[in-house]
Amino acid sequence: MDEVECVVVGAGVVGLATARALALAGLEVRVLERAYTIGFETSSRNSEVIHAGLYYPAGSLKALLCRRAKAPLLLLSRARGSSCPKSAS
Repeated sequence: MDEVECVVVGAGVVGLATARALALAGLEVRVLERAYTIGFETSSRNSEVIHAGLYYPAGSLKALLCRRAKAPLLLLSRARGSSCPKSAS
């Protein structure tokens, strides 16, 4: 039987980002997805907006994670040739 170091369940935005991070860390990763293609379910209904966390309660985990994820997401988007606007940090 084959063995792998990591299994990520779900090939949506979060699952693929997690699998990428694990692979970049040198781990062997397998991604499992029940839909017929990647990003088909929840990810396909994504608003494609980088949220600033303004609409979440101050100090909440959602607000914190929105702010923390903004800069790395913009850097990754630009590195991949996206036309993301400049951040208004």
